[in-house]
Parts: sequence; structure tokens; C-alpha cells
Amino acid sequence: MVGRGHTYKGNRISPLQFVMLIMLKQRPMYGYELLKTLGEEFEGVWTPQTGSVYPALKKLEEHGLIRSTMKGETEYYCLSAEGEDFIEKGVTDLPGDIQFMVRYFQILDKAASGMRKKTSEERAFCGMFDEERVDPKERLKMLRIMRENLFSKMAELQAELEALEKKIGKKKGEL
Repeated sequence: MVGRGHTYKGNRISPLQFVMLIMLKQRPMYGYELLKTLGEEFEGVWTPQTGSVYPALKKLEEHGLIRSTMKGETEYYCLSAEGEDFIEKGVTDLPGDIQFMVRYFQILDKAASGMRKKTSEERAFCGMFDEERVDPKERLKMLRIMRENLFSKMAELQAELEALEKKIGKKKGEL
């Protein structure tokens, strides 16, 4: 499964290592090039560090999924035949895992939006209808504040309507 990673001959292959294999399937890369490519792919979410990328490459090489070759003073990494087979099998197994993860994140998103804290204005609006719990003077104050907010919003709406009507050359009420 995606979140737990994969296994190859009893060795755990992390999601990061799996992504690295996919990137190396596209073309051989040297370590820093792979680090930069990962950074671009995960921009704004995660910043890969040399301390996680290079050890992961060495583990993949130990497992026989990639091999390295020296070109000048630069070490390039590419998939081995075993790595090619592993990626093909892993990718064909992904659709069910991806659907699970998408649903999982939808559930989390729904739960998070349901737990969002209400603003003081939202609490005031909901509370002003509960006559038993709110002091009449406080309720009057809240209702006046809400009325002013509504008048302000209505004025903004009216100005926007007039600007749009003028822009498209229509008279009021024709839309």
C-alpha cells in the first residue's frame, strides 16, 4: 500500500524510495539532480534533504533495484532490470491503493471542515436566536451589530450591481 510503502525480497521500500525509482525510470540521474527533481515535484509540501536522499539511494542499490556508474567524478544512478520489474508491478497495483487514499483524505477534509471553529460573528448570529440563553440587552446589541453588517453588505452589493449594469449598458431591473 502507498502509505506503508512496498517490500522487495523482504526489504521495506519507503514511499520516497518508490518515487525515486519512478524518477530513475525516466532517465539516469546523479544524486543532486534527483534531489532537485524531488524538490520541484514536492515544492511547497516537502523539501528533500541530502541526509534522506543519498542513504535511500544506497539502500536501493544494496537491494539491487538500482545501480550506479561513475561518469568522470559524478556517480549516476539508473534502474536495474529488477528495479524495472519492481516498478511495473508496483504501479499496476496502485489504482486500488490510490482510490483508498483519495477517500481517506476526503474523509479527513470533511471532518476538518466540520470541526472548524466558528468565528465570534457566527457564534453571535447563532446565539441571538436562543432567547433563553442570551440576556435581552446583549441580544439587542448583537441584533443591531448584525443589522449594520447586513446594511453594509447590502450597500456593497448595490454598488456592485450598479457598476455591472452600467458596464453592460442595461437599466435597473432588466437583468
